Amino acid sequence: MFRLFNKVWKPCAKAFHASQEFQQRIWVVSIQQGEQQKNSAFNNTYLINEDSFDTPMHWMYDKGYSAGDIKKVDKMQRSQVLVIEFENYIHSLIRVK
Repeated sequence: MFRLFNKVWKPCAKAFHASQEFQQRIWVVSIQQGEQQKNSAFNNTYLINEDSFDTPMHWMYDKGYSAGDIKKVDKMQRSQVLVIEFENYIHSLIRVK
C-alpha cells in the first residue's frame, strides 16, 4: 500500500510544485525603440509578477512574443539578463526572483 501511495503521490506532488513555482517569478522588462536606446529618459520599464497569471509566461503570450523567445525567457535563472528584438523594439528582461 505504501509503495502504491509513493508511486502516485510523488509524481503528483512534483507536478503540483512545478505548476505553482512559476507564480513566484518576478521580471523587470525594459522596452526601448530607436533613438530611445540612447536616451534613458524615454525608457519604459515594467515589473511583471507572474503571481497574477494563471499559466507560466502568460504575459509573453499576450504580448505576441515568439515561441522561441518565450522558451528562452522561461529557462532564465535569477539575476540573468536577456535582450530580445521584438517588433522593432529592444526588450531587456531581467529575472529578479
